[in-house]
Amino acid sequence: MTPNNPYPSILKTFTAITLAAITTVAQALPDDRTQRISVGSESMSADRANNLVVYSDNVVITQGSLQIRADRVEVYFTASDEISRVIAVGRPAHFQQKILESEEPVKARAERIEYVISSEELQLTGQAYIDRDGNTLTAEKIDYDLATEQMSARSQPGQGRVEMIWKPESTEASEPAEANTDTDQ
Repeated sequence: MTPNNPYPSILKTFTAITLAAITTVAQALPDDRTQRISVGSESMSADRANNLVVYSDNVVITQGSLQIRADRVEVYFTASDEISRVIAVGRPAHFQQKILESEEPVKARAERIEYVISSEELQLTGQAYIDRDGNTLTAEKIDYDLATEQMSARSQPGQGRVEMIWKPESTEASEPAEANTDTDQ
């Protein structure tokens, strides 16, 4: 590598932009955006001509409550160096992030997770699964709009069904009523 080679500075720029984009994946805890970002992988390559950075082999990205784990993470950029989409691929790839401090993190996994930045959409394909506070959705493909929290799911024809499992909500009003019933006896 020659001293005048701009390639190392391009890699640093792409890495910084990649990490900044990942922090916007969901309406996260406010502290997440100010936390230190950590990216680990066995390898990384940047292709300036195609506006692409690829992290490969045992990729782990963390920032605050955000965590992405995958075999491969691709980050695509526009011509003006803005992130357009992030794709995580694995067997499966994993995503999780806390939305509110009092809740468990939203957890997702699929063979392919694509986040489209401009529309704030998470697209899970291949044995897709989402867990939000113990309520789960399983399908071949799940589209999750992070801004509106709307979801749609589809199965492959002849290869299973969409399955949603809701956990019962505990209510504070029912707990004292049960306690009163026990004392009346």
